[in-house]
Amino acid sequence: MADPQPEYVWAFPPEKSKAGRLWAIILLALVAIAIAAGVFLMFLRPWERPAPTPTDTATASATPSARPSDSPSPTPSDTPSATPTPTATPTANPTQPPVADPDLAVFRDRVQPRLDDAATGLSYARDADSAEGTQLVDQLRIDVGWMSDAVAPRSIAGEWNDRVAAYGRSLDGLHAAFEKGTAIGAPLTAAEAALRELNAVLEG
Repeated sequence: MADPQPEYVWAFPPEKSKAGRLWAIILLALVAIAIAAGVFLMFLRPWERPAPTPTDTATASATPSARPSDSPSPTPSDTPSATPTPTATPTANPTQPPVADPDLAVFRDRVQPRLDDAATGLSYARDADSAEGTQLVDQLRIDVGWMSDAVAPRSIAGEWNDRVAAYGRSLDGLHAAFEKGTAIGAPLTAAEAALRELNAVLEG
């Protein structure tokens, strides 16, 4: 009779709880995060960086502060230098000497060449065409301006100025006649008469 064979019984270990594994994974993850943060802070070290903000603001605030200090300084220096200039102006007015009264003979010798040129010019104007007459009368009107500015003796100053003005108005009429191309007989006669009256003032 054969001996009985032993029976093999498989014994399985008790299953470990899944909660322990989960806590182990979480713990390892926290440790890894802590190590990474430590390495990051060790290499970067943000707390050791200099703060440029207060230095820049101080320098920027100092630069414009110098500008207003410069502006008021030249202002008072200019004002006293400009004040003595108007004081010198009233002193120049009374120093001007009065205009001397010219002698009648001296005045006649001074203006007579202009009057002779006027008589010659009017004689040429009688035979001149429109363009030539206009240019000729323009020259005579320039002489009128010179004679009106000439200082006449007090004895004839009023009459001289009136006669010069009348002669100038007669030349204006003659000039207009040449420009328009109309007859110059009457304006030329008026100018010649005004010139004779102006010469008569110098005869006294």
